[in-house]
Amino acid sequence: MRKALLLSLIAVNFAFAGGGAEHGGMMLVWKAINTLILLGALFYIIKRWGVQFFENRRNAIVSMVEEAKRAKEESEKALKDAEAKLEEAKMKFTESLKIAEETAKKEREVAIKEANEIAERIKAQAKDAIQVEIKRGENELRKYAVKKALEISEKIIKEKVNPEVEKEIIKKTLKALS
Repeated sequence: MRKALLLSLIAVNFAFAGGGAEHGGMMLVWKAINTLILLGALFYIIKRWGVQFFENRRNAIVSMVEEAKRAKEESEKALKDAEAKLEEAKMKFTESLKIAEETAKKEREVAIKEANEIAERIKAQAKDAIQVEIKRGENELRKYAVKKALEISEKIIKEKVNPEVEKEIIKKTLKALS
Protein backbone atom coordinates (compact mmCIF):
# COMPACT_ATOMS: atom_id res chain seq x y z
CA MET A 1 0.00 0.00 0.00
CA ARG A 2 2.80 2.35 0.86
CA LYS A 3 4.46 1.63 -2.42
CA ALA A 4 1.34 2.53 -4.36
CA LEU A 5 0.94 5.79 -2.46
CA LEU A 6 4.56 6.61 -2.99
CA LEU A 7 4.36 5.90 -6.72
CA SER A 8 1.22 8.04 -7.11
CA LEU A 9 2.85 10.95 -5.30
CA ILE A 10 5.91 10.66 -7.52
CA ALA A 11 3.69 10.64 -10.65
CA VAL A 12 1.72 13.73 -9.47
CA ASN A 13 4.97 15.44 -8.65
CA PHE A 14 6.27 14.92 -12.15
CA ALA A 15 3.00 16.11 -13.62
CA PHE A 16 3.02 19.37 -11.68
CA ALA A 17 6.73 19.85 -12.10
CA GLY A 18 6.23 19.90 -15.83
CA GLY A 19 3.63 22.74 -15.60
CA GLY A 20 4.07 26.35 -16.75
CA ALA A 21 4.87 29.60 -14.96
CA GLU A 22 1.21 30.41 -14.14
CA HIS A 23 1.37 28.16 -11.20
CA GLY A 24 4.43 29.84 -9.65
CA GLY A 25 3.26 29.62 -6.05
CA MET A 26 2.00 26.20 -6.58
CA MET A 27 5.32 25.23 -8.08
CA LEU A 28 7.06 26.07 -4.92
CA VAL A 29 4.71 23.89 -2.92
CA TRP A 30 5.18 21.00 -5.30
CA LYS A 31 8.93 21.46 -5.24
CA ALA A 32 8.78 21.29 -1.46
CA ILE A 33 6.54 18.20 -1.65
CA ASN A 34 8.83 16.73 -4.28
CA THR A 35 11.82 17.37 -2.04
CA LEU A 36 10.00 15.81 0.92
CA ILE A 37 9.10 12.76 -1.17
CA LEU A 38 12.71 12.48 -2.30
CA LEU A 39 13.94 12.82 1.25
CA GLY A 40 11.33 10.29 2.42
CA ALA A 41 12.37 7.86 -0.30
CA LEU A 42 16.01 8.33 0.62
CA PHE A 43 15.19 7.87 4.29
CA TYR A 44 13.20 4.73 3.49
CA ILE A 45 15.97 3.27 1.30
CA ILE A 46 18.68 4.15 3.79
CA LYS A 47 16.64 2.82 6.70
CA ARG A 48 15.72 -0.36 4.87
CA TRP A 49 19.07 -1.29 3.28
CA GLY A 50 21.62 1.29 4.40
CA VAL A 51 21.28 0.65 8.12
CA GLN A 52 21.56 -3.07 7.53
CA PHE A 53 24.54 -2.54 5.21
CA PHE A 54 26.35 -0.37 7.72
CA GLU A 55 25.43 -2.72 10.59
CA ASN A 56 26.77 -5.69 8.62
CA ARG A 57 29.86 -3.72 7.73
CA ARG A 58 30.37 -2.73 11.39
CA ASN A 59 29.88 -6.36 12.47
CA ALA A 60 32.34 -7.51 9.80
CA ILE A 61 34.91 -4.97 10.99
CA VAL A 62 34.36 -6.00 14.64
CA SER A 63 34.72 -9.63 13.61
CA MET A 64 37.92 -8.86 11.72
CA VAL A 65 39.31 -6.95 14.71
CA GLU A 66 38.46 -9.82 17.07
CA GLU A 67 39.98 -12.32 14.64
CA ALA A 68 43.10 -10.16 14.41
CA LYS A 69 43.28 -10.07 18.23
CA ARG A 70 42.95 -13.86 18.39
CA ALA A 71 45.59 -14.24 15.69
CA LYS A 72 47.87 -11.87 17.59
CA GLU A 73 47.33 -13.79 20.84
CA GLU A 74 47.98 -17.10 19.06
CA SER A 75 51.10 -15.63 17.45
CA GLU A 76 52.35 -14.39 20.81
CA LYS A 77 51.65 -17.79 22.34
CA ALA A 78 53.41 -19.53 19.45
CA LEU A 79 56.35 -17.12 19.86
CA LYS A 80 56.57 -17.90 23.59
CA ASP A 81 56.40 -21.63 22.83
CA ALA A 82 59.10 -21.25 20.19
CA GLU A 83 61.29 -19.28 22.60
CA ALA A 84 60.79 -21.95 25.28
CA LYS A 85 61.68 -24.68 22.78
CA LEU A 86 64.72 -22.69 21.71
CA GLU A 87 65.88 -22.39 25.32
CA GLU A 88 65.28 -26.10 25.83
CA ALA A 89 67.21 -26.89 22.66
CA LYS A 90 70.08 -24.66 23.83
CA MET A 91 70.15 -26.46 27.18
CA LYS A 92 70.09 -29.87 25.47
CA PHE A 93 72.86 -28.74 23.13
CA THR A 94 74.96 -27.54 26.06
CA GLU A 95 74.38 -30.81 27.92
CA SER A 96 75.17 -32.85 24.80
CA LEU A 97 78.33 -30.87 24.24
CA LYS A 98 79.40 -31.38 27.86
CA ILE A 99 78.67 -35.12 27.66
CA ALA A 100 80.56 -35.34 24.36
CA GLU A 101 83.58 -33.57 25.86
CA GLU A 102 83.55 -35.86 28.90
CA THR A 103 83.19 -38.93 26.68
CA ALA A 104 86.03 -37.77 24.46
CA LYS A 105 88.21 -37.15 27.52
CA LYS A 106 87.47 -40.63 28.90
CA GLU A 107 88.08 -42.25 25.52
CA ARG A 108 91.35 -40.34 25.20
CA GLU A 109 92.43 -41.55 28.66
CA VAL A 110 91.45 -45.14 27.79
CA ALA A 111 93.33 -44.91 24.48
CA ILE A 112 96.43 -43.56 26.22
CA LYS A 113 96.21 -46.28 28.85
CA GLU A 114 95.85 -48.97 26.18
CA ALA A 115 98.75 -47.49 24.22
CA ASN A 116 100.94 -47.52 27.35
CA GLU A 117 99.96 -51.13 28.06
CA ILE A 118 100.77 -52.14 24.48
CA ALA A 119 104.10 -50.30 24.71
CA GLU A 120 104.92 -52.13 27.96
CA ARG A 121 104.02 -55.49 26.37
CA ILE A 122 106.18 -54.67 23.36
CA LYS A 123 109.08 -53.72 25.67
CA ALA A 124 108.64 -56.96 27.65
CA GLN A 125 108.52 -59.01 24.46
CA ALA A 126 111.62 -57.22 23.18
CA LYS A 127 113.45 -57.94 26.46
CA ASP A 128 112.41 -61.60 26.27
CA ALA A 129 113.54 -61.81 22.64
CA ILE A 130 116.86 -60.18 23.56
CA GLN A 131 117.36 -62.66 26.42
CA VAL A 132 116.59 -65.60 24.11
CA GLU A 133 119.03 -64.30 21.51
CA ILE A 134 121.69 -63.70 24.17
CA LYS A 135 121.33 -67.30 25.45
CA ARG A 136 121.41 -68.64 21.91
CA GLY A 137 124.54 -66.60 21.22
CA GLU A 138 126.14 -67.77 24.49
CA ASN A 139 125.36 -71.42 23.63
CA GLU A 140 126.85 -71.03 20.18
CA LEU A 141 129.92 -69.35 21.67
CA ARG A 142 130.28 -72.24 24.13
CA LYS A 143 129.95 -74.80 21.36
CA TYR A 144 132.49 -72.91 19.31
CA ALA A 145 134.81 -72.57 22.32
CA VAL A 146 134.49 -76.31 23.10
CA LYS A 147 135.14 -77.21 19.49
CA LYS A 148 138.20 -74.96 19.31
CA ALA A 149 139.42 -76.22 22.68
CA LEU A 150 139.13 -79.82 21.42
CA GLU A 151 140.97 -78.97 18.22
CA ILE A 152 143.74 -77.22 20.14
CA SER A 153 143.89 -80.07 22.69
CA GLU A 154 144.17 -82.66 19.96
CA LYS A 155 146.89 -80.68 18.30
CA ILE A 156 148.81 -80.26 21.56
CA ILE A 157 148.37 -83.91 22.43
CA LYS A 158 149.54 -85.02 19.01
CA GLU A 159 152.60 -82.88 19.29
CA LYS A 160 153.52 -83.97 22.79
CA VAL A 161 152.54 -87.56 22.76
CA ASN A 162 155.02 -89.89 21.28
CA PRO A 163 154.44 -93.56 20.42
CA GLU A 164 156.11 -94.90 23.59
CA VAL A 165 153.97 -92.73 25.87
CA GLU A 166 151.00 -93.88 23.92
CA LYS A 167 151.85 -97.54 24.45
CA GLU A 168 152.31 -96.91 28.12
CA ILE A 169 148.86 -95.25 28.40
CA ILE A 170 147.27 -98.16 26.56
CA LYS A 171 148.86 -100.68 28.89
CA LYS A 172 147.71 -98.82 31.97
CA THR A 173 144.21 -98.57 30.60
CA LEU A 174 144.17 -102.35 29.81
CA LYS A 175 145.42 -103.23 33.29
CA ALA A 176 142.80 -101.02 34.83
CA LEU A 177 140.14 -102.77 32.80
CA SER A 178 141.34 -106.29 33.65
